[in-house]
Amino acid sequence: MRVYISGALLNAANLDESRALYERLAEACRAAGCEVYVPHQHADPVRDAHLSNREVADRDVQQVEAADVLVAYVGEPSLGVGAEVAIALAAGKQVLALAEADRRVSRFLLGLIERHAPQAQVFRYQTVDEACRWVTRAVH
Repeated sequence: MRVYISGALLNAANLDESRALYERLAEACRAAGCEVYVPHQHADPVRDAHLSNREVADRDVQQVEAADVLVAYVGEPSLGVGAEVAIALAAGKQVLALAEADRRVSRFLLGLIERHAPQAQVFRYQTVDEACRWVTRAVH
């Protein structure tokens, strides 16, 4: 199974913390035997600032379309994450969205996910360990 990890990068409140979260989610998927694509490992907004917008979009859309599952951290507003979720849903991919229990999440994005149940689901977590356990079970 191929998994794409989606989460805010360019406008992340704390890019280092965001990268660490996405890598933890990727490890949870790998523990379940999945092949994982983590965008910042291929087109980091700081390290790979030389890549054109088109190069980033082409690569990420191709990877979303090649994935079986999109794991999306939606606890931080991101136009890119919203686009990736919409692309994945339109392509019939499974979407696993997650955010901390106390975070406000776009009602539109939550509504899109609800419209595509059971293909898509949302998980609200208290700890990152709890989120990782949920993702591991969901992709296993």
